[in-house]
Amino acid sequence: MSANPVQNPLQKSAVGSGRRVSQPPTRHDFSKIKTAVRIPNLIEIQRDSYNRFLQMDLLPEEREPAGLQAVFRSVFPISDFRQTAELDFVEYHIGNWQCKCGRLEGLRYLRANCKSCGSLVKVDPLTPGETLCHNCGTFNAVRPTLCDNCGEPVGLKHKHDQQECQERGMTYSVPLKVKIRLTVFDKDPETETKSIRDIKEEEVFFGEIPLMTDNGTFIINGTERVIVSQLHRSPGVFFERAPVYLAKVIPYRGSWVEFEYDQKNLLYVRIDRKRKFLASIFLRALGIWLNPQFNPKGFGSDSQLEEAVKNAGFGDEDILRAFYIGDDVRLQEGRIFVQVRPEGPTNLVGMKAEQDIKPRGAAEPVVKAGKKVTNATLKDIRKGHVTEVEVDSQQFDGAYALSDVVNTETGEVIVEANTEITPAKLQEVIESGVQTFTVFFPERDDLGNVLSQTLKKDVITKPVDALLEIYRKMRPGDPPTVQTAYRLFEGMFFDERKFDLSRVGRLKFNIKMGRPERERIEDPLLSSHDFVQVISYLLKMRRNPAEYLADDIDHLGNRRVRAVGELLENQFRIGLVRMERAIKEKMSIQQEMQTTMPRDLINAKPVTAAVREFFGSSQLSQFMDQ
Repeated sequence: MSANPVQNPLQKSAVGSGRRVSQPPTRHDFSKIKTAVRIPNLIEIQRDSYNRFLQMDLLPEEREPAGLQAVFRSVFPISDFRQTAELDFVEYHIGNWQCKCGRLEGLRYLRANCKSCGSLVKVDPLTPGETLCHNCGTFNAVRPTLCDNCGEPVGLKHKHDQQECQERGMTYSVPLKVKIRLTVFDKDPETETKSIRDIKEEEVFFGEIPLMTDNGTFIINGTERVIVSQLHRSPGVFFERAPVYLAKVIPYRGSWVEFEYDQKNLLYVRIDRKRKFLASIFLRALGIWLNPQFNPKGFGSDSQLEEAVKNAGFGDEDILRAFYIGDDVRLQEGRIFVQVRPEGPTNLVGMKAEQDIKPRGAAEPVVKAGKKVTNATLKDIRKGHVTEVEVDSQQFDGAYALSDVVNTETGEVIVEANTEITPAKLQEVIESGVQTFTVFFPERDDLGNVLSQTLKKDVITKPVDALLEIYRKMRPGDPPTVQTAYRLFEGMFFDERKFDLSRVGRLKFNIKMGRPERERIEDPLLSSHDFVQVISYLLKMRRNPAEYLADDIDHLGNRRVRAVGELLENQFRIGLVRMERAIKEKMSIQQEMQTTMPRDLINAKPVTAAVREFFGSSQLSQFMDQ
């Protein structure tokens, strides 16, 4: 009689199986807050990024301003130096979309009309079914158009499939064709007005674009390669506190601007890491765009623009008004009255009232004589529609003139703008018969006296001189003219082709500045008021560090990932900019523009070389390691 075999609790049917089958231990989770996060599909991130870059299965009118579409729109139109011809981008097509026999051709056959609104609806030939119309929200039961000859829908045709490309050492790619429009103008030499002479459109071959496989890889010269995502500093605005107070405006593409000030109480600006100069020079040049009447597109000729820039004014008073809190003061028979601002901050808070402040119909005064005006009593003063408060001359200790205080009879300037109003000067103003003037208090203001001190050191007084000075700093050795200085400054910050804050940069800028997150989210440019707000935030950091916080550059929240589509977009833009220079040179030496076709001017080799260089020798393009 054989003994019963010993049962091992860790074994399943151990007898006769000849192997141990262990039970995996049960995982117990005692946490109150579940922290398990599903592993993201990292390959899907790469595929989505590249699809957003190509947008090859979308019709030209359906494409978003992203990827290739954004690159072409940012570089085109291209004009010659004489402004007599212009090349413009119309649309692009990636790959050949055909049925099996080639009778049906084009993405239009993968679209159907919505039964409700009639707009085009995208049809998936592999999984036909109900498709949502993004225009009206109606579900449509649509089917792809089938060829009468072969019975197949339209699909992307490849010369060679993935396996064949690997075996024969080829690149898995599709052709890129771009439709370009050439417009030739006749220019009147006297009035400089242009009239259209001829328009030609032509499709130009722009080389081959590599396709991504389902595994998120590329087949380049028969070798499977993968593009590594890049971690880089996010665009936006960032502030630092040590060792100096510093604000950095970092765009996605374009010139960096840095504002800084230290214990010497002087505000400096640095553009593209060049030599720093006084920020008041930058603000004075910016004053041209701060003027709402100035419209650079409204001038018919360069001479008119130059004249407008020369006559533009933006003095110390305009800069001070953009930053400091100013209060109007009225003088009457030796008595001093401070006007009550209907809303917003005011320097009236903290001043002692000379007389009782009693609104109409009130039984008791809001503020008694000799008492200070507080934020609480200021609300009552405004509710009672009190327009002015009488104060004595001692309340103007530390006051500065916001604008020139001028004797109306003699025209003499008693106190210049940004100059302290001493008791002697105040008495002189009272005796001269001046009725009104405006004051500000730099030491009381949240901004401090940094900007006021910077303006005192600045010897430049006109925007045109500020533009010329900035040109000398940015282009040392080049003789500046008004037009070249204006074009340089405008190109650095107010030209979409050279400056791009990006959607991410605008979002982070809005969050930092306390604005609505989606405000101007599609605007790639910074406005002149945005720069004013950045400087205000920087100056307030010293007085109010709890509310105006510095940023940690090393924090991952201030960094972002560049996926493959974004990396290739930047590389494609580099190639197009190189091509743009060659096109301009060809257009300038071309004699007969009326017989020239777009293909005669465009050489796509710089673009194809840039793409080939990126996939072949870039540090981010690596062999697929299985």
